[in-house]
Amino acid sequence: MRRDPANILFLSSFGNLRWGGQKSLYHLVTRLDRTAFKPYIVVPSDDGLARALSGKGVEGCVYDLPRLSPRSILRDLSALRFLLGLIDARGINLLHSDGPRNTFYAGLASRLRGIPLFWHVRAMDGDPYDRILCRLATRIVLVADALKDRFAGICSAEKLVTIHNGVDLDVFHCESGLALPEAWAIPPGRVVIASAGRLEPLKGQETLIAACGALKKAGADFHLLLVGETVDFAYERRCRQKALEIGIADRITFAGHSDDMASVLKAIDVFVLPSVIREAFPRSVIESMACGKPVIVTSGGGAPEALEEGRSGFVVPPSDPVILAERLSRLAGDPALRKTMGAAARHRAETLFGVERNARVTQELYRFILEGRKRVGSHVQSLRA
Repeated sequence: MRRDPANILFLSSFGNLRWGGQKSLYHLVTRLDRTAFKPYIVVPSDDGLARALSGKGVEGCVYDLPRLSPRSILRDLSALRFLLGLIDARGINLLHSDGPRNTFYAGLASRLRGIPLFWHVRAMDGDPYDRILCRLATRIVLVADALKDRFAGICSAEKLVTIHNGVDLDVFHCESGLALPEAWAIPPGRVVIASAGRLEPLKGQETLIAACGALKKAGADFHLLLVGETVDFAYERRCRQKALEIGIADRITFAGHSDDMASVLKAIDVFVLPSVIREAFPRSVIESMACGKPVIVTSGGGAPEALEEGRSGFVVPPSDPVILAERLSRLAGDPALRKTMGAAARHRAETLFGVERNARVTQELYRFILEGRKRVGSHVQSLRA
């Protein structure tokens, strides 16, 4: 006898589709086996995510769960009542949240209704509510093994499951002969070194600019492409001044935000993530790998888990332009090495980081929990090679 699909309520911290966490959520929800799982979604704002999912047949609603405050207990209780009403009306069998705020409300609702809660953690930094949220969550899904440090001493290892982010391998793939927009004024024939991320000090673009200054002194023919919206205009001015001082102002393009990163990544030669902070598991890294590009990432966080050191990319210390320049010099001056490492990067993305694999493993975990299993099989504990 065929069972009805399990109803899953997803709660997103953001309503847009521009950031990595929401892109990952979109890929997961749209790839669920609809014969087994029926998704619903709650978003805090109508900024694109709910509309995109609606186009894929996923129902949702806009409701901004309020910040927790002892002074607003009636408002908080009203939000909880809304969530409980939605669970009852939709016959929800499982909750899947991300940020601390919606996880707190979801956790209370899961306890009151006796249904499991998955907390999807996409950030390295701890939250004051972590200890409470660990108690409320049935399983905590980490986007990288490195995030386990966040929960050391406050959560049992049995609750933690690593499922790396996935990339759409049909959209992000190897394709030669593509050109970057003419407006970016990148001379043909140059090795294009790219970085994608918000322009702010924590992303480390200034270190990358300094490293490219050393590349110029070494005689490399390159162009630096910085893609991402500016959130700190003083920092952008500092980066531009740095480029001017070291003589590479004519070899750098501040491109701003791009809605078509797949086309950008297919047309570059090397991708760099120069973050000063510990990134959890950036989508830009695995998207670049899927496009067959060698990647350079800074140590710390989950980014190093994406690649094989010296095979599909390099890991360098943060804020160290000397070592970064040395790795860039090796890649900029050796087309054969770029090709070999790029092929290895694509193979690793195909093997470990496809969205279909991500959705399959997540659904396997759903089934384990919904069937009342207390322990998760070792094959879903981690997707590391």
